[in-house]
Amino acid sequence: MARKSHIYILGEYANKEHFKESITQIEHISSITYIKSGFKIELSESNSLVEDKYSLNLNSAKYIVEGNITETKEAMIHHHPKGHPWRHLQFTLRSTHEKIRINLEPLDDEDYAKCIKGFLHLSQSIIEHEQKQNKIKENLAGFFFNDNVKALSSERQFLLEKIKQAFNSKGILDDSNKSISKDKIESLKKESHLLPFLDWN
Repeated sequence: MARKSHIYILGEYANKEHFKESITQIEHISSITYIKSGFKIELSESNSLVEDKYSLNLNSAKYIVEGNITETKEAMIHHHPKGHPWRHLQFTLRSTHEKIRINLEPLDDEDYAKCIKGFLHLSQSIIEHEQKQNKIKENLAGFFFNDNVKALSSERQFLLEKIKQAFNSKGILDDSNKSISKDKIESLKKESHLLPFLDWN
């Protein structure tokens, strides 16, 4: 199956006031970053210009003063030519030193784009949770997105169905590539960054 190296989706749904782009000889990165009072959320889309590599990444970090600890959480949908070349979701929970991967294959380019848009729609829930949990008064969903993102509910449902299929085919894996059990899924639902992606029922 031929794959497109360059995928540009974030720009269509981003709040243009906060949308930034940078291009080097090897990479094109589009991003929106919110930083305030020791807290940071970044949504970024990265396209390699030299290999078949793409990533849409949502990263949040709370910087805790005591001992300069950083509590970082990361969710991404991506593919790359090394390690795990299949198109997948990946979640990193640094506080518990866990990494979860969800294999989305088989996907053609059109379905992959649907999954990416579904990821964007689900990202709103995570960003809104961060706003509430960290008592941020600004409308963070409005900071990151324009109104186009609201039309992606069917893509959200499509992605959740692909995640459910991955679970049924033992395609949700821990960092040692072992299939995750139903009990472990229930435990992972307690993590606010994972719940929107695991609530497929």
